[in-house]
Amino acid sequence: MNLVQHNAVYNMLSLGIASMLFTSLFLWIARDRVLPKFRMAVMVSATVTSIAAYHYFRMFDSFKEAYPVGGTVDAGFAGYNVGYRYVDWLLTVPLLLVELVAVMGLARAMQKSLLTRLVPAAAAMIILGYPGDMHTDLWGIPNVGWAILSTIPFLYILYVIFIEIGKSLAAQSERVQRLLKGARLLLLATWGVYPITFAISLGQGTAAPSFDAVVAREIGYSIADILAKCAFGLIIFTVARIKSAEENKEFAATEFKD
Repeated sequence: MNLVQHNAVYNMLSLGIASMLFTSLFLWIARDRVLPKFRMAVMVSATVTSIAAYHYFRMFDSFKEAYPVGGTVDAGFAGYNVGYRYVDWLLTVPLLLVELVAVMGLARAMQKSLLTRLVPAAAAMIILGYPGDMHTDLWGIPNVGWAILSTIPFLYILYVIFIEIGKSLAAQSERVQRLLKGARLLLLATWGVYPITFAISLGQGTAAPSFDAVVAREIGYSIADILAKCAFGLIIFTVARIKSAEENKEFAATEFKD
């Protein structure tokens, strides 16, 4: 790996650490700036970025050791722990969906119905994607096969958040509707980066991806993570603030002074 490639990934992982860490600090400190009813959504957002911050530290260290300047492709592929990303996603992707449902203030039965379908689907999407990204050809299934299998729960999640959750948006105020629709589109756009980046690094069978593919994968995944976790979490916080003001005039007078 040459110096330019190494520094590109090194700096992007560093940006990921900073983004996750300081978004976490902000959300934990600011969680009391919303009504208790919506506080859980903000705390889940902070949990997501906190988990991600920890894993970005681990990925940063793993990358430095596996891909030194001048190192070989095979040694880097063998030494870099891709599992850190997948453990992170296994924990945080379901929680992103919990954030979205929690901040809407839906009836408890509706929340339970949505989450009992979304959380397992999110976990299945991550678990099915891991063997392909590891280039294992597990059980004789090629990398692209795992990508296709992972796409099935992904499409189901999109159906639920755009069709079923979409029906509940009518009960929200115009401003909240606009933000939540933007949050859904942000998830769609950022989650769409993952399969594109995954495809770039597919390679052939169990062969190690090229250095260019590794750089594209790590930069693409990191940008998508920052947007899907930090930006999404800040949108959720903003929605919680607005809904708190809409439901409590005293809160609005205190928090939104002219």
